Amino acid sequence: MGFHTIVKTGFEVALTGAFVLSLGYFIVTAFALALSRLRDKPETIEDESLYPTVTVQIPTYNELAALNCAARCLDFDYPADKLQIMIGDDSNQPELSAQIDEFAVANPRIEISRRGDNAGFKPGNLNVMLPKATGDYLLILDSDFLPKRDFLKRLVVPVIKDPTLAGAQAAWRIINVHDNHSTLMGTGIVNIIHTVILPFLKAATNQCVFCGSGELVKKSYLEEHGGWTAGALTEDVDYSLRVITDGKRIAYVSDLRIRCEVPYTPGDLFRQQMRWAYGVMRAFMAHGKKLFLSRTIQKRTKFAAFLFGSGYVMITLLLLTMILGALNLISGILGVDPASAQTSSYTVGHFVYDTAVNLLLTCGMLVSSIAAGFINGFGFRSIGRLVASSLTIGVICMFFVGRGLITAWLGLPMKWFMLKKAGNDQASAKA
Repeated sequence: MGFHTIVKTGFEVALTGAFVLSLGYFIVTAFALALSRLRDKPETIEDESLYPTVTVQIPTYNELAALNCAARCLDFDYPADKLQIMIGDDSNQPELSAQIDEFAVANPRIEISRRGDNAGFKPGNLNVMLPKATGDYLLILDSDFLPKRDFLKRLVVPVIKDPTLAGAQAAWRIINVHDNHSTLMGTGIVNIIHTVILPFLKAATNQCVFCGSGELVKKSYLEEHGGWTAGALTEDVDYSLRVITDGKRIAYVSDLRIRCEVPYTPGDLFRQQMRWAYGVMRAFMAHGKKLFLSRTIQKRTKFAAFLFGSGYVMITLLLLTMILGALNLISGILGVDPASAQTSSYTVGHFVYDTAVNLLLTCGMLVSSIAAGFINGFGFRSIGRLVASSLTIGVICMFFVGRGLITAWLGLPMKWFMLKKAGNDQASAKA
């Protein structure tokens, strides 16, 4: 079998896989569009005696945006005697820590947790805060998240109704979506998860996955599982797979949205997506086998876990089609395998035509992102910019995702990246 034939066969296999997954995204997106017309009504429980004790944990590293988040939490319409608010300050810049201390002095309900370094990254910070938490549940918030006044009161509803839940996850709403093409692309990625995938999983499997922020976690379960995995770049997915494998369920509160940011520079977007890809791959490598081979876990739960991670399978297949397709073109033009007369006459024109056809066959994730945009009120102009961003910044981003996946698969370490957040600038201006 010649080189050209091997490349062509590999390309066709990858393309077929991408088409099948893309078809799955078409189906899930159609359901999500139908579900968007049947949105749940906001729900609260009036009897405050039923409210659980909650510890808000805001892990931060040189981020004054944490003060904006903490200020919102101080305004929660939640019983003060059942609410603890902590900032986990890992900052290595004394002037920033000083401003956080000033905020705490002015707001005595705020507690500061420090450990002197950033070992283990975010999960390491959370593990240090864990024994200091007095609440039965932990509300984890990244520094750029801005909850509304009734956020916590609505988020605790599922765990009040079902105390066996491992916790509840709120939906995200991006506030800087229209800043530039990078934020539009980042929003498109987040929207696929929070507007398409998770609402579908809630309806079809009654299961969810923690998303790292805007999540309410049952402390006793977390302690039973040994806390967060220190050093994990996606400690949320890692812990989700652990509790799901243990037979626990996570609720998704699709009608409750918490405002937050996405990276506003291409470089930060690429680094974020590479980090997420690395972390998710490592989580599935660590816990996927036990989950998928378990005879006690329901098939719909296994399907939920697969669908959540399927985006990375899709990106892998798309990258393979791009790379193998390019090799197919080059080998055809150069006549690397002259035994195949038909392919040796392959031209750039054929390549462009085939690429357009293949794009239509494998555009399931793009269609999901567009549909999510419509659900979230994007106008036609924004949808056009989203498509343009996906076919430019998005293509480059796929290669960074691929790098993250390969690095994880090889078992190599990956550096944690500090991302720029507009909330930090706003907090500095107020200071």
